Amino acid sequence: MGAPVKDAAYLDPATRKGLAEAWGLSPHAAFTPLGHGLINRTLLVTDGAHRRVLQRLNTHVFRDPALVMRNCRVVTAHLGRERAAGRYHYSVLELVPTRGGQPAAVLAGDSWWRMYDQVPDARTHDVASTPALALEAGRGFGAFARALASLDPAQVGAVIPHFHDPSARFEAFRTALAADRAGRAAAAARECDAALGFAEVLTGWKALLDARLPWRITHNDCKLNNLLFDASQRAICVVDLDTVMPGSLLFDFGDMARSMLSPAPEDATDLDAIAVRPEYFAALAQGYSDGCGTLLTPLERDHLAFAARLITGVVGLRFLTDHLDGDRYFRVTHAGQNLERARNQFTLLAALTAQAESLQARVPGPA
Repeated sequence: MGAPVKDAAYLDPATRKGLAEAWGLSPHAAFTPLGHGLINRTLLVTDGAHRRVLQRLNTHVFRDPALVMRNCRVVTAHLGRERAAGRYHYSVLELVPTRGGQPAAVLAGDSWWRMYDQVPDARTHDVASTPALALEAGRGFGAFARALASLDPAQVGAVIPHFHDPSARFEAFRTALAADRAGRAAAAARECDAALGFAEVLTGWKALLDARLPWRITHNDCKLNNLLFDASQRAICVVDLDTVMPGSLLFDFGDMARSMLSPAPEDATDLDAIAVRPEYFAALAQGYSDGCGTLLTPLERDHLAFAARLITGVVGLRFLTDHLDGDRYFRVTHAGQNLERARNQFTLLAALTAQAESLQARVPGPA
C-alpha cells in the first residue's frame, strides 16, 4: 500500500470529528487510502487493534443512499444465513453500525459514510494473471449468484435504474453525442463510430429479451477487483455490494469476462496490449458454471460469449458518454482519461467479436 499519508489530505477536521463521534473512534485513529475505485471514496481506518474499511457513498451516482444501505443490509443478512446453513462457503461483509445503531452516518452536507470490518489477510487483483485465478473468480461470483437466488426479489430495489440496460446506455450515448456539451465529439469521432456499431449487439440483446431471458438478483459490477482472495489465490469474499439489484446473469458474467480476458486493465492506453485470452475464457466459464450449479438456464449458458461482448460494449458506451458529458460520473486523474478507457473497451469488443464463436465453443455443458 505504501507509506501512510497525512489524514488531512483525505479528511477535513469536521468530517474526521463527525466520523469519530459516529463510530466512537479514538483521537489516534489513522486514515489511509484504499483501493482504486472510480465511484466511492474508500479509506482504511486503523484504530488500535481494529482495522476497518470506511467508504463515502457517491450520492451523485447513488441518488438514494438509504436504498443502497437497505439493500446492503438485506443482502449481507441473507448471505450470512446461507453461510450459517452451510450453503454458502465464502466470507460475508460485516457492516459496522454507528453508535446509534444505524448502518451509515450522515454528516454535514448530506455526506453518507459506512464502515465494514476488514476481511483479514485479503488481497485483490486488477488483472487475472493465470487461468486458475479466472476459474476461482468465476466460481466465487457464481456461488454468490446461486446464494442470492433464494432471496425474495421484492426485498432488493434498483439503486440505479437501467444500470446495465444496453438500450438505455446506447440512447444515453446518442443523446450525449448530439448535445456535445463539453465540445469533445469531433476529437472522439473514431470512438463515436465504434460506439454506433454497438447497434448490432443491441439487436442480439433484444432477441434475448423476446426469448424471456431470466431476471434475477445480481451483483452488476463483477470486476475481478470486487472479489477478495487469500494468499493461496482462493476467492474468499465478494465485495462492493452497492449495485446488487435485479438484473441478468449475463451482466455479471460479461463484466467478469471484460475484466479478465485481456492482459491489460481497462485504463491501459497501449492498445496493442489488449487481447482476448481464450484459455482464460474457458476457465472463467467453467468456474462460473461450477459456482452457479443448476442455476444457469440453457439460454443463459448459450450466450456467455455474447455476454462478454454485451457488457464490454455497455461499459465502453458509459466511458464515452461520460467523456462527452464532461466527466461527471467516473473519477478521472487527467483530461481525456474516459476517452482512453472507452478506446480500450471498444478495442476489446472488436477482439471479442472476432472470436465470438470459438469462445462460446469453450463453454462447458451442464453438469
